[in-house]
Amino acid sequence: MSDFDLLPCGVIRLNLKETIVEVNPYILDKLGYEFAELEDSSINSLLSSGSRILYKTHFYPILVGKKIIHEIVLSLVGKKGNKHPFLFNMSMSSSDILITGLFLNKRSDFESGLIEAKNAAEIALLKNQELMLAHKELGDFQKQLEIQLREEKDTNKDLRVLNKMISHDLQEPLRKIQLFASKIISRSNNEYRQEIIDNLSRIVGIAHEGHLLTKRLQLYSELEYYPLRKAHFDLRTTIESTRAKSVISKYDFKFDLQVNSVYGDETQITLLFTELFTLIGRLMGPNNANTLNIQSRMLVMNEKVLSTSHRKQLRLSFFTGYPVKNGHAVIKSDGGGEGRRLLDIGMDAAFCEKIIVLHGGLFNLEIMDNKEIGIEIVLPYESL
Repeated sequence: MSDFDLLPCGVIRLNLKETIVEVNPYILDKLGYEFAELEDSSINSLLSSGSRILYKTHFYPILVGKKIIHEIVLSLVGKKGNKHPFLFNMSMSSSDILITGLFLNKRSDFESGLIEAKNAAEIALLKNQELMLAHKELGDFQKQLEIQLREEKDTNKDLRVLNKMISHDLQEPLRKIQLFASKIISRSNNEYRQEIIDNLSRIVGIAHEGHLLTKRLQLYSELEYYPLRKAHFDLRTTIESTRAKSVISKYDFKFDLQVNSVYGDETQITLLFTELFTLIGRLMGPNNANTLNIQSRMLVMNEKVLSTSHRKQLRLSFFTGYPVKNGHAVIKSDGGGEGRRLLDIGMDAAFCEKIIVLHGGLFNLEIMDNKEIGIEIVLPYESL
């Protein structure tokens, strides 16, 4: 056994003609050769073509001149043709050339890993720059949106103040018109013709209606700012109690309710039915004997709808078959104000639509064949 066989590094010994005299197992195992296959071969047979040129033109002349070279990196070619980077020192004596060193496969893998990490870091940096740009654009958009919301809030506040001022300023002269006209009527003592008395009575009535209208306008403007207090309550009870106080209390109500529970603000929903029955009475006539059919259904929408709470809908339908009075409204609303057809909406219909939209629902009014009114209310349904 040679002294070189136990060394933890590679050793190649050449004669002065650069032919292989000895190779230790460290080199043989890595390259896959038997020593007999390399014995008396030129060192050039182990070098790759590029390393062979460097060895001959650069390193060997230095070795001849200085007799020693440190930290040379050349590639040795294995039996299967694969290249192995080899870091070694060379020394020349009067009888031989000694090459000792280590293979750099792990270093090569490490360098490859560093290159891959560098490339990944550059890609990540590029993506991060894109994300930062998108984040900046999103921030700019959010700032613009906040500005628009503040402007809208200020506008709504101004409109609210304006509505209060208009309502208050209108009510006072209307009250005075009623007061003074009533005094003139009460003190007339047959001093005026009946025609004048009748006209004064009409003025009192119109002023009273104007007074009520301004109060309703103020109430309507307040709906937008009313905090909804939602809870479950009984649908039929609400309809029956509202019906008894409504202008269509003489109507025959027929119920077909699959769903008896409503989830919403009970005060607002009660106001909704009050205005709804006023609307029906206005369109149909409050004193005409009629039947109002009321249905409630729970429908499940397509599961592709994103909001789970809006997949289920409560649909309330109201149908009546008495001929409709001329000159009134046809309304179709999608909750956003689009697709609406208005002939004469009226405050009662406006109240209905507003309350339903605030609850996240839809309001539709149809006059079918000039004979029947169909009203449909759609609300997001939440079970008990």
